[in-house]
Amino acid sequence: MKSIFSEDDVIYAVGDLQGCRESLDELLEIIPRSAKLIFVGDIVNRGPDSLGTLRAVKQMCEEGRAMTLLGNHDLHLLAIAAGAGEVHRKDTLTDILLADDKEEMIDWLRCQPLLITMPGFVFVHAGIAPQWDLKTARKLAKEVHMELASDHWKDYLKGMYGNDLFQPKAKGVNRMRSILNGFTRMRYVDQDGRLDFDEKGGIGTAPEGLTPWFDYPRKVKRTICFGHWSTLGLMMRPDTIAIDTGCLWGGALTAIRLHDRKIFEVRCPQWAAPGC
Repeated sequence: MKSIFSEDDVIYAVGDLQGCRESLDELLEIIPRSAKLIFVGDIVNRGPDSLGTLRAVKQMCEEGRAMTLLGNHDLHLLAIAAGAGEVHRKDTLTDILLADDKEEMIDWLRCQPLLITMPGFVFVHAGIAPQWDLKTARKLAKEVHMELASDHWKDYLKGMYGNDLFQPKAKGVNRMRSILNGFTRMRYVDQDGRLDFDEKGGIGTAPEGLTPWFDYPRKVKRTICFGHWSTLGLMMRPDTIAIDTGCLWGGALTAIRLHDRKIFEVRCPQWAAPGC
């Protein structure tokens, strides 16, 4: 999906919120009201106020102030709402599932994209599989978007969980899983560029033979901005921006003003133990 913002807008990318509404409110206090925001996914879950956070982001998007991506925790919420997943012990999604406006929020959330583009930048939750060029990534993201926005979205999400690797000719649930994995779950890849689903530590902690996906030769030439990888933390390179700085774990909630890469952040309470 192309960004809805104009070339004259001042745009900030914002890291994973994970239900930390208090930290979001503090961050918004140090960002101009006129700013446009792109949230890189994982709006909900594990933090203390998933319901309030989802409502706040939804309102900003409907006002034209923000856009958001789907992260793996957002997809988990959709799967539960579809009857294709179960609430886990550490989830903080029950308030959403019991809310009077649950259906409205779920219908809005499932229509959000996996990928946002603007001149010079691509925004995703976790990354873009190294085998995909931008044309392919756009096509695959649109494929999922159309399914989730359709009337049969609940059937589409059945069997969502699984460590499938992308195969161009794959169909059905295997194709759905592999596309979602390539946008929302990746961290490391092996020597052949295949996603690894086990290693979650920061750079330098992975076993021999694994490489951060952004260090593997890739086909997307724009700067890729993503979240998801809290143990990686803030990273800014000419072609890569990582902005999940562990808000949930007592780290920070970070926003990057894109045109000059200035950092805005607020320190956060610890709501969960790192790695949970």
